[in-house]
Amino acid sequence: MATAFPCRVQTWLLLSLCTLSFGCESRSKAAKGEDPVPVSIAVAEKKDVPREVRAFGSVDASSTVDVRAQVQGLVTEVHFKEGDFVKRGQLLFTVDTRPYSASLAAAQAELLRNRAIAEQMRVEAERANALRQEGIASDRDVAKANADAASSAAEVKLGQAQAASASLNVAFTRITAPMDGRTGALLVYPGNLVNATDAQPLVVLRSISPVYIRFSVPQEHLSTIRERLGKEPLTARVTPRGERAKTIEAPVTFLENTVDASTGTIQLKATYLNAEQELWPGSSVDVVLVMGKDEGATVVPEPALQRSQSGTLVFVIGQDGRASPRPVNVLRTTETQALIAYGLEPGERVATDGLLRLRKGTKVAEAAPPAKLAASTSSEQKRPEGL
Repeated sequence: MATAFPCRVQTWLLLSLCTLSFGCESRSKAAKGEDPVPVSIAVAEKKDVPREVRAFGSVDASSTVDVRAQVQGLVTEVHFKEGDFVKRGQLLFTVDTRPYSASLAAAQAELLRNRAIAEQMRVEAERANALRQEGIASDRDVAKANADAASSAAEVKLGQAQAASASLNVAFTRITAPMDGRTGALLVYPGNLVNATDAQPLVVLRSISPVYIRFSVPQEHLSTIRERLGKEPLTARVTPRGERAKTIEAPVTFLENTVDASTGTIQLKATYLNAEQELWPGSSVDVVLVMGKDEGATVVPEPALQRSQSGTLVFVIGQDGRASPRPVNVLRTTETQALIAYGLEPGERVATDGLLRLRKGTKVAEAAPPAKLAASTSSEQKRPEGL
């Protein structure tokens, strides 16, 4: 036990000397550039890049109508199924017509009576005026006859109005579609009592061709949007959520007249014909507003940029395989790309990863792309023959 401690100390010293020797040797090799740093390399390209603003939006029906009853009565029949597409003027509901038909018949009968009385009063007035010419009738008799005739004529007009109102009520018992559209959930059924003052509609009808896509963008883009709308139409690319979603393009047709002060955004609206019903009212969509393009821009992958307090730079890989930092002016960036205003030419190679390990003159080697997962998995799971 007395010799155990010295042995341990000797072992520790030996390991420490080996570690120091290995570290010094590694730093010596790195200093001489013997071990190139593996990096991914991309080539700067010259191409046209669209100027885009991404936003979240929602789909609105171009028209929404609450179908309501205009008279009180029992629903006797529903002439459609929930979700049906209906045409303007198509019969949707029938309300019990019996009380309104009876009122119409009474109004028409009263009108006939008033017309007969009015005709009699007219004849009496003409007779009184003729007798006055002969000096037989007095002025008082003539005035009374003329007043009775005028009153009877007014009664006829009142009867006509009452008959027209009763006829209108009968027509209101047939509730038709006010426009082309798709019906929603049925909210009343045969036997329900409906009234013109009901808060709940009978059914909601929505026009889904065309549809509107509403979305908002930051107010910083307002001047560009106004300028573009004055010259040529803006286009929005719209992608619904969910699997197998189809991206469509729709022209921007509306710009709100005020900026939302609470969010600092301006609302826009695009109109889409929606003939195949790709978009559904109320659904959320991803919107990309296309505001022109930068033609002939020098483009590199966005990860190639290294930002610092002194500015933005990229590591250009020379023909000798060494990295050289170069300041660049970035016009703008997208999700995956960086547009270079100046400082880099098309065709030059830049490093896109491992930037923190690079210095001026660092020797680099292009890293091999990762093997496909499917291929490696297939080779690993390959069964031996005979099993």
